[in-house]
Amino acid sequence: MSGIATMPTAWVWIHILAIAVATYALRVSFIGLFSYYEVPEGIKDQMSLIPPAVLAALAVPPLFYRDGGFYLSPLNPFLIAGLTAALVAWRTESLIGTIVSGFGAYFLVTTAPIA
Repeated sequence: MSGIATMPTAWVWIHILAIAVATYALRVSFIGLFSYYEVPEGIKDQMSLIPPAVLAALAVPPLFYRDGGFYLSPLNPFLIAGLTAALVAWRTESLIGTIVSGFGAYFLVTTAPIA
């Protein structure tokens, strides 16, 4: 025995289905609620900040953390590529330019010989 407890396949699917139903119910509740009531402007303004906050929460940690620890180094290729892409995005507001500059910086940093 490996010592790892396993769950029967039926229970896994029951859990997946329960999570799907809960997610669907939560989304439908907001759609139903906001179809009857007008959302105040202050809440609309705050809700517009959610997508950038979620994107930052997903994208920034991999730039600074490696192997379970904080990795702030000038040799960190992810950090260099991320900072390059952020600078290009800020200056040009070009999605394609941001993607190309980030990938290009990562490629250059990882393939360049270190003296």
